[in-house]
Amino acid sequence: MNDDRTAIVHRSDIEQYHHGDSPVQVVTAWASPPNSDVLVMLGDTSTEASAQLRIIRHRLEQRRAEGMWIFGVTSARVNEGKSTFATQLALVLSESQRARVLLVEANIARPSLAKILGFDVPQGQSFSAQLVRKMRGSMEPWCVVALGPALHVLAESPAEPGFPETLHSTHFQNAIGFLGRGYDFLVVDGPSVLGSGDANVIENSVDAMIVVARANQSSGNDLRDTVRQLGERKTLGVILWDAAK
Repeated sequence: MNDDRTAIVHRSDIEQYHHGDSPVQVVTAWASPPNSDVLVMLGDTSTEASAQLRIIRHRLEQRRAEGMWIFGVTSARVNEGKSTFATQLALVLSESQRARVLLVEANIARPSLAKILGFDVPQGQSFSAQLVRKMRGSMEPWCVVALGPALHVLAESPAEPGFPETLHSTHFQNAIGFLGRGYDFLVVDGPSVLGSGDANVIENSVDAMIVVARANQSSGNDLRDTVRQLGERKTLGVILWDAAK
């Protein structure tokens, strides 16, 4: 990350490393967010935002010491900032290469990570497309995109059709568990909760869920219904952003 918070990575050859019982293919790519301001959501200045995010990171590192490192991010409804928060969380967890982090896009019906981060998903290598091939018996390695030395992303391509039904396959849960073994943290950007059972699939695949709420938009009733649907056991906490000082 440079001073204006734009991710800059240099292209290199495709790398393969062994992950459990099969290799993972890592492709490095350029990443240039179209609006770097969207990556700072917890304050008006980068200093304040970074401070808030590092406090959250500290709490998650404590959870990591307790054996929890796979976290899902969701919200009650759409347009409440969860994908931006999931992105920023992955960035701060991997800051200064302090941890290897994989950011996974599981909001397959409404993908946004490639747009937020400003990179191209390799053709045919979106998360759901790879899941479909796994369901058909493919033994190919998982392909992830490196956006820095410690941050990898497994996202959907906005240029290709996705396969939201793959969330409900056992291959999705198996993928999260398998990929999680190769990283210090795995952050799953999931779908919103209310009106669908998709977020509960994410809940079953992660160690804990983080709920994102937007000030003056998210309602208290929606948050209560969200926690009730997810269950208090898996709900780690609620992140409130865009609040007036």
